[in-house]
This record gives sequence, C-alpha cells and structure tokens, in this order.
Amino acid sequence: MNSNSRFYFVLLSAGSAVGLGNVFLYPYLSFRLTGLFFIPYMIALALLGVPLLMLEFSIGQYFNKNIVDSFASVRKWLSGIGWLMLFNAFIAMSYYAVILSWHIIYIFVSFGLQWRSDAKAYFFSNVLRSGFFRGFTVFSLPVFIALIIAWAAIFFCIRKGHESMKKAFLIIFPFFVMLALLFLAYSLSLENALAGIYAFLKPDIRGLFGLDAWINAFSLAAVSLGLSFGIMHALGRKAGKGFVVGNSFIVAVFKLMSGIIIGFAVFSILGFLAIKNGTGISSLAFSGAGPEFTVLAQAFPFFYMPTLFSMLFFAFIGIFFVFGAASLAYSITHVLVHKFRTRHFNAAVFVSGFGFLLGLLFIISPGFYIMDIVSHFIYYNVVIGILLEAVAIGWFFDSWKIAHFISQNSSVNIGASWRIFIRYIAPLILLLLLLFRVKNDLLSYNSYPFAYVLIFGVGTVMLPMVAAFLMPQRIFDRR
Repeated sequence: MNSNSRFYFVLLSAGSAVGLGNVFLYPYLSFRLTGLFFIPYMIALALLGVPLLMLEFSIGQYFNKNIVDSFASVRKWLSGIGWLMLFNAFIAMSYYAVILSWHIIYIFVSFGLQWRSDAKAYFFSNVLRSGFFRGFTVFSLPVFIALIIAWAAIFFCIRKGHESMKKAFLIIFPFFVMLALLFLAYSLSLENALAGIYAFLKPDIRGLFGLDAWINAFSLAAVSLGLSFGIMHALGRKAGKGFVVGNSFIVAVFKLMSGIIIGFAVFSILGFLAIKNGTGISSLAFSGAGPEFTVLAQAFPFFYMPTLFSMLFFAFIGIFFVFGAASLAYSITHVLVHKFRTRHFNAAVFVSGFGFLLGLLFIISPGFYIMDIVSHFIYYNVVIGILLEAVAIGWFFDSWKIAHFISQNSSVNIGASWRIFIRYIAPLILLLLLLFRVKNDLLSYNSYPFAYVLIFGVGTVMLPMVAAFLMPQRIFDRR
C-alpha cells in the first residue's frame, strides 16, 4: 500500500469511527462511574475493539468483495450477515441524518440565541413540535426542511463513491480538528472550568472494581467504532492490502482521544454553567429528557461573541453526524455498486431518497421518542452482527488464513492468539454484553408504553434479522 492510500485509509476509517456512537457518552460514563473510566475503556478497546477492527478490515481485503458476497464466500447462507449489516447501517443512517438536521436548525437559530429563555422547552415545542406518542400525522416543518439540507450534504459526500468520500472528508476533517482545538482552548479558559474537569476526572477507585464500569466500557468499545455496518469492510477493500494492524490501533487511539477532548470541553462548559446558574454540576450533566446539546446551549448566552461560538459549536457537533451518516450511506452504496453493477450516482440517489423517507418517521410529533427507542435497541443489532461475524470467520472458515493474511501484510505476527480471540473470547464477551443488556431491558425501557417498545424496539431488532436471512438465494448468487 502506498503512503497516499494509507493516509486516506486512516482518514476515512478514523473519521467514520469518530462519527459513529454518542459523542457525549464517554464523558457521561466517566462522570457517572469513575473518573478513571479511561482505564477500562482503554483495556476494552485493546481486547475487543482493535481485534474486531482487524477482523473487519481484513475481511474486506482478503475476500476483496462487497460485504454480502464476502460472507457468501464462506457459506452461501451466511450472506444474511452481510444483509443484516446493511439493514443496520440503513436504520442508523436515517436517524443520524435527523440529528444532523437538528444541528443545522440550531446553526440558524443561533442568531438571537432563540432558546435562551428555556432551552429544553424551545427544542421540544418550537423545533420538534413534540408530543408523547400522539399526533402521528403532525410533523415539524423546520426539521423537514433541515432534513432535506442534511441529505443534500450526505449525498454530496457519497455521490461518486470512495472518491467523493475522500474529498469530502479531506475538506471537512481540518475544520473538525481546528474547531475541536478551539473549543478545548476556550472552554478551559472559562470561569470554574477546573471544577467541571475535576467532576469529569474525579478518581473513584471503587468504580474500577464495579461490574457496571466494565460492562459499559466493553459495550462502548463494541458500538462506537463503526463495527457491524459494513463500513470498515468497504474501506479495507478500497485501501488495498496491508496496514490492518496499524490502522486498527490508530482508529482506537483516535476514538479514545476524541472522547477525552470532548469530555474536557463539555465539563469545562458545565462547570462554567454551574456557576452562572448557581447549581451543582451533577444536576446539569445530561439529566432529564432531551439531547445533551440543550444543556450545553444554556451556557452560550454567557460566552464571548455568543452567536459566533454557538454557530461554531453546532457546526462542530454536526460534523460528527456528517461523518457518521455519510459513512453508513457509503457502506450501502458500496454494495449496490459492486454487487448490482449500478452507477455511484444512482446508488447515492437511491440511498439518500430512501434514507430521507425513513427519517420522516423521526420528525413526526412523537418522533423523538421513537428515535430514542430505535437508537437504544439497535445496540442489539450491532452486537449480534459482530457476534455472527466472529462466529462465521472463526468457525465456518479457516481463520488461520485470515490470521496469516494479516501477519503477512503487517510488521506484527498476530499468530494463534488472534484466532483464539475470534473463535472463543470475542463471542463470549459479546454474548455476555447481550445478556446484561437483555437483563436491563427485560421489564421496560425508559417507562415508555410497552406497545411502542415492542413495535419500535423489538421490531428494530427482529425485522432486519428476519429480512436478512430470508433474502432470496438468487440475489446471493449475483456477482
């Protein structure tokens, strides 16, 4: 692999991983569980995240096929794993675009800081026109318009496949880094910022010995790296052979560093807001209903040049969702182009159009609550997809071939240890994560009506799985 290809491989895979997963989840878990949460998270990334990234990159490079046909090469009926990953990507992509549309709206309403009297009420009443599982025929016109703009941006990124993704990420990524450094520097200069950082990093040794910290660390490592969506397979395939081990570690380190940087900036702002409101940081740290940015937005009226900083903040967080939604969309268009021989432009139109239509479900009056259920239960889809992937390669394919391929194309000989991990350790960890999540969700989720949890939660898990493994065999046979 030449240095230019390696650079784009790192850029796209790191950008995709950063864009996926809740950007505020790592800071929140560090605050809630232990300021030392980076220790279990770092271990989880090393023991689970990195080997699974190596698996997905190497599948793309070894088989050199789209994700559906890659699993068909192992066993024809295992093609369902590839379809499941595409369905997972389609669902996540649709609500990512809606969240992006919220940030687009807030860039415009930053003029006048229109939420300043009551940020949460403004979001639910003025932006979403929200109702708690009522008003299914009512939708938010502002979000509808912003969603069109969001999908135009996503379409721009994927319209020419890998080439347009490279160019878009190359343009956006420097702004992302500059904005990250800007907000980190400015937030650290705020009054009471150190109190916020202390709340974020306050060491609690007891938390390290609690099961909750380790379950959350391994769960975050599994779902925050862009695994189980077909993204890393497609990027690995386009990158050519090699750099699997090195890029996997780079992506994991970049993900950890971005979480820590976001944590410093967020809790510096929360420390500042606590002083202004005369409240404790614990009462502000993402408590209550509503997205996290509605809490942070309360601090912007007190900032220097508040309108400008507000616009830049929402643009910065919006970039996460551009990266995430565009990566998910690309994983789907990659299959459409390379399996069904369609043009990149046509595939981009198809994915953008149907993604927009599914997103309409999340902009109706109860759409926020529907999205909350879907985004919670897609955890099962992701973990099940990774589990099936590990079992397929570990037990239905000669995993020595993959291990040898990785070692042959890198400076590290992973040998038998990686094969043992894929066959035994990874499936065990993933099964335990599923069991713990089922235990927590067994009675209810977030006190929502059972019927809606069943439809939008269990349905999110079951329908893609059933559809994936019932796809007609003749579709599997097309090349």
